[in-house]
Amino acid sequence: MYQIFTMQTRFKDSKLYKALSWLFVNSNADLLRGSKILGLLNKINSEKLAIGSLVLSLGCFWYGSFFAEIGLGWVEGLKLGMVFLALAFLSCDKSRLQSTRAMMYLLLFIVIVLASGLVASLAGIELGMVLTGILLFSQFILAFMVASTIKSKMVIINLVLAVSVPLLLVGLFQVIFGPETSKLWVSGAEDLVRSRAFAFFGSPNVLGGLSMITAIVALFAFLGKKKWYYMAYIILSMAVLVMTFSRSAWLGLLVGVVVALFIKNWRLVLFLPLAAIGLVAPSIRQRVLVTFSPEYMLDSAIDGRVWSFNNAIEIFKTSPVLGTGPGTYGGQTAIDYNSPIYLHGMQNGYVALPYTDNQWLQVFVQTGIIGALAVAGFFISHFVNNLRQYRQSHQYFSLGIIAATVAVFVNGMFANIWEFGAISILAGAYLGLGNSYEK
Repeated sequence: MYQIFTMQTRFKDSKLYKALSWLFVNSNADLLRGSKILGLLNKINSEKLAIGSLVLSLGCFWYGSFFAEIGLGWVEGLKLGMVFLALAFLSCDKSRLQSTRAMMYLLLFIVIVLASGLVASLAGIELGMVLTGILLFSQFILAFMVASTIKSKMVIINLVLAVSVPLLLVGLFQVIFGPETSKLWVSGAEDLVRSRAFAFFGSPNVLGGLSMITAIVALFAFLGKKKWYYMAYIILSMAVLVMTFSRSAWLGLLVGVVVALFIKNWRLVLFLPLAAIGLVAPSIRQRVLVTFSPEYMLDSAIDGRVWSFNNAIEIFKTSPVLGTGPGTYGGQTAIDYNSPIYLHGMQNGYVALPYTDNQWLQVFVQTGIIGALAVAGFFISHFVNNLRQYRQSHQYFSLGIIAATVAVFVNGMFANIWEFGAISILAGAYLGLGNSYEK
């Protein structure tokens, strides 16, 4: 024990420890509090308006397709989701924004995205594509900033969970009573998967990422507040998550919750094998095991994630520092604008898979090594400082933020989650609630 204590003391006195602390651990000094810029932006100040606008923004992104079906297509046409998100930022108490390490990494990322976009535009990349790419990145960042200022954390948590209920019920109905869904959403080897829940989205993976986060929100709200109605949210979110058959969301939830439980009490991880109960269902077992089959591996190498990874690395080599520019590769924006960046791929413009199916790989290509390091710094510092908060307060709230931080990162390794405001605004809002020193 004495030797371990001596080693810990030496490490804390080392330059490496000091460097890591400077990079990732919040300091007592606050660069944002009282700044003139925030003072100018803080003319409108209403927490109720900020919370209401943020929740309405989520509602527009979650139910946009439904509005279009009932003749309210102007909700999507006017991009009211972004309008409400901007209003939430304008009306939040920006004097409460704090220069946590996570916030500083996000601000650095904003600067990098703008610089990358400027360089791309000067190089001839279409301005509309660049601006759309910037807009997609800004959704998560704005939601994170707004939530960082909210005092009434449980109010926003309760509202978000309540607004998610109709959406989740629609997904549940689709699988139980609806027809078979698109065969494009499963591989040829998955003959047992008849339907996948997708609600009002064009992909079940979007609903999967959304229900992954709401399940974590509800779980740790229940553990912290001991209110039994949160159990209903947990059951509904978990049921829909299973029925989306989104493996990336399953994995994100599993890893996030396991990490949080390990931090709470490492002995709780001994219950991890209980997760294998889900494999009793033939369709779930097939969905999981098919990823390890030789056929799936071959398909992935020819026109799947492996091919996409190799192609992205080739394109990254052409612009390694600031990247190819926001919106230019790996997502729907690049496809809509017929991005010329694909011509720099390893097959001279031939695209077996236009998506990266990996948000962080997309960031890596679009914003370069500097942008990727800023995003990595954000996740590491947010995890570290909420871990410190938990060790000081032992609140389940901080434990939930830790679980969500890990889950969002893992989910993003297999899906372009920032492409969809339905996920990115929800993730930004929940993680942002854990960005304040004040609980």
